[in-house]
Amino acid sequence: METFNTSVRWDLSNLLCGPDLERFECYLNSIKEKLTEIEEYSKTNILNNSELTMISQIIKNIESAESFYYCLTTENLDPSHLTSLNGFVSALKSQVSFILSNLQEDLSNMSENQLVNWSNNINQKSLIVDLLKDAETTTKEEKVVSNFARETLGGLEDLYIQVRNNIKIDPVKGGDEITFAEAINLALAHPEQSKRIQVFNELNKTLETQANIFASIYNQMVALRLNENKIKKVDYLDESLKLNGISRPILNTMWNAVESNIQELSSYFKIKEEIGTEKPSWHELMTSSQNESIQITFSQAVEEITKSLEKIDNNMCEFVRRTITQGWVDAEQRGTKPPGGFCAPFIPEGESRISLSFDNSIDSARRLAHELGHAWHFKQMKDTPSIQFSDDTFEMTMAETSSIFFETAFIDYIIQNTKEVSVKKAILGSKIERSLNYLMSIRGAFLFENEFYERRKKGQLNAKQIEELSLTCQEKAYGDSLIEYESFVWIKYGQFYQANVPFYNYPYSFGFLLSIGLLELAKEDKQFKQKFQGFLSETGMLPLEQLFKKHFNIDLSQPDFWQQSVQRLIQDIELYNHSL
Repeated sequence: METFNTSVRWDLSNLLCGPDLERFECYLNSIKEKLTEIEEYSKTNILNNSELTMISQIIKNIESAESFYYCLTTENLDPSHLTSLNGFVSALKSQVSFILSNLQEDLSNMSENQLVNWSNNINQKSLIVDLLKDAETTTKEEKVVSNFARETLGGLEDLYIQVRNNIKIDPVKGGDEITFAEAINLALAHPEQSKRIQVFNELNKTLETQANIFASIYNQMVALRLNENKIKKVDYLDESLKLNGISRPILNTMWNAVESNIQELSSYFKIKEEIGTEKPSWHELMTSSQNESIQITFSQAVEEITKSLEKIDNNMCEFVRRTITQGWVDAEQRGTKPPGGFCAPFIPEGESRISLSFDNSIDSARRLAHELGHAWHFKQMKDTPSIQFSDDTFEMTMAETSSIFFETAFIDYIIQNTKEVSVKKAILGSKIERSLNYLMSIRGAFLFENEFYERRKKGQLNAKQIEELSLTCQEKAYGDSLIEYESFVWIKYGQFYQANVPFYNYPYSFGFLLSIGLLELAKEDKQFKQKFQGFLSETGMLPLEQLFKKHFNIDLSQPDFWQQSVQRLIQDIELYNHSL
């Protein structure tokens, strides 16, 4: 019975200028005018308190505008207008970086006394800490290169999106053509297996004809990052680890916990064989959730997500209800939506907007829980003055923690409260396979990305070489447990082409294992909800590993925490094999 009624369309009218492109463009122009005034002033004057305060506010305005742009990409709007808006936002970010870079150069030329006097006149000391730190450690050449790289990578990401969105697939030969996003959704989520396979095969045939274009884009993006890192004298992975707030020993400890348990983890596939099911293919593994017979409406999903959080934190429950009733979520199925979903933050406004295609499946309900976890995280973050874009401070490792925490709590609740044994086992199996996806599929993507960067130092890889590399890395990550792997993961996963997020993949595995560990802590620590909120609220203020130590007194460089999280998944596999 439905107990929660709500619209499946979000409300954009109360954000910025609302969904009026002309007014939105005027809004962006007003930001540009303010930046231009500051830039002109800076040519003859040192920027002081009022200018830095204004830049801090402008950065927040730009970030809200960027989130609004992402929301608009799911609406039925002219792609050329969206491309123009995206370019406008990228140019504003570059202009801010240019202004701050010039200010850093001015500060580096000051005497110690001049610098002290200047600092004393800045009211918000937090505005100058990172500015002075970067001024000491970053050369002018490096800043110019970084600004160029940021803008060029943004253009290449947009090119990837345009090429991908222009792809048309004819899955039934002579029928209506469908978009890339529609094909992905059908290939992974159509209720009929034969239809999923048909669309999947036709999509891959089409991608094979376009593979050279995607190979060229990805080669260019990686080469650009490698050249930037060379000038900065940093390693590509070290730069990523810094952005994610963790050290290499911690990443190695996490992956070692996965690698050392690979036999126990892959035993799930042997169990499936023993009960009469062949080894799955990559595609079958990604779509097994469609074999669950349980259906759940949008309002039921909201109610069940709320109930799953009651024993953890009542504030989470109230937040979920408020998010839905205030029109933050767009769950309508539309061809303009990308695969999966997203949560766009509007930190100064204290809101978020969530987009996903809800199809009454348990998997789409899980995805809703995931995005609500992101929104909860954004709600905890303090709106503090800063002259850094959140791209530079919001660690992906942290970003994926609250979201996976919410989705895992929801799925565990559904399993515990499902009476029919066959359905319970199907949902548990789906949970296990999704968990293995976090540890195996994403590890395969990590191994691929790592190896691609190494090989790209020596020259370009053609589409066939990229495909072969991807398959080899998947086979290693899955412990050679699947009957067939996916040739075009490197095209389908838009994460590889994100302009602002190098080495995107491992944060999901990190966030997954971190969230599992946090759920275990929630069961035994009476102060958990205060600790968790404090942990999330200080995002970006300290590296993640230091924040975790501060709030939970746990050293993530030690293997115990990670082993416990992996062991929780192994227990699920044992339950699947024996208890049901």
